[in-house]
Amino acid sequence: MTVTRLLLLSLISASAQLFGEEDLNIYLAATETGALIAKEGQKVIVYGETIDSTKSSSGANFVKFEGADFFLVTFKSDLEQFPDGEPFELFDGKRIAVEGAISIYQDNPQIKLTRPDQITVLEPGAVFPPVVEKPKEVAVEKASPKTMEEPQEAPVEEEPKRKPPVDASEFFD
Repeated sequence: MTVTRLLLLSLISASAQLFGEEDLNIYLAATETGALIAKEGQKVIVYGETIDSTKSSSGANFVKFEGADFFLVTFKSDLEQFPDGEPFELFDGKRIAVEGAISIYQDNPQIKLTRPDQITVLEPGAVFPPVVEKPKEVAVEKASPKTMEEPQEAPVEEEPKRKPPVDASEFFD
């Protein structure tokens, strides 16, 4: 089991180095509610325009997204991590991308915002999600089942084995 885990981690690490970490990120628009719910528990990057963000009476901040059921929540206990202000004020009316694990609250997807480095404020004309150039595919000739078999040598015709001479007197009187 340990060898399998080690092999799997090595494979993941090698693929991350080969393709770059950006290829491993999952990007979803805040309006893609079904896709966000399907990614519950997974780390994703969600992007969109924020609107009507609020603060509850308990001090929790809610950053809402335009036309979406998705939101960010920052609890009062995490607000000390935001020295520049509270998230509902900092990010309201801005186009942002946020990275975190999706959780579901009252049938709506959310990300718990605990650190400012989870959010990137996007420039108005910025292309997002980033366009990643895919490596050029190398044409590989597919092998037919016949070519996949091991090569066989041409059959060699063998002379029939000769039977030893039989003494008929053994069988007949």
